[in-house]
Amino acid sequence: MNNVERFRRSGVLFPAFLLILTTIYLAEAVSIRSQFGGDTIVGPRFMPILMAFIMYAALLVVMVGEWRKDAEAPTGGSLLRPLLIVVATGIYIAAFRPLGYVPATLGFVVALFLIFDFERKRPVFFVLYAIAVTALFYGLFAGIFGVRLPPLLGGF
Repeated sequence: MNNVERFRRSGVLFPAFLLILTTIYLAEAVSIRSQFGGDTIVGPRFMPILMAFIMYAALLVVMVGEWRKDAEAPTGGSLLRPLLIVVATGIYIAAFRPLGYVPATLGFVVALFLIFDFERKRPVFFVLYAIAVTALFYGLFAGIFGVRLPPLLGGF
C-alpha cells in the first residue's frame, strides 16, 4: 500500500484538514489589534491565539494516536510525517504575513503534497492541484467567510 492509500485509510485526513484551518485561523488571530491602548498579553487576540494552540495540541494527540495505530499495523509507520507537518505548519505561520497569501500557502500545500507523496510521479498534476488548492482556500476564506488575508503577493 502506498502512502496516499495509507493516508486515505487512516483517521488523519480530517485532523489534517482541521490543522490547515487552525493555521489560517491563527494567522488571522495574530493580526487582531487592540482598539484601545497598547498591545498587552491579555488583549483581544489572546483567546483566539490560545484556542488555536489548544487545537494544535488536540490535533497532535489525535494524529500521534493514529500514527501509533498505523505503526502497530503490519505495514509499519513512524512519527516522521506528523513532525514534518508540524514543522511545515510553523514555517507557514511565520511566512504568511511577510510573503503574503499566495507564496506562503502555495509553499505549504506543496510541502504537504510532498510529505504525503501526492502526485509526485505526475508533476503537471502536482502543480495544478497545488494551485487549485491555494485558489480554493483563498476563495473560501476571503470570499465566503470574509476573512481579511494578507495581500496576494506579500507586504504588510
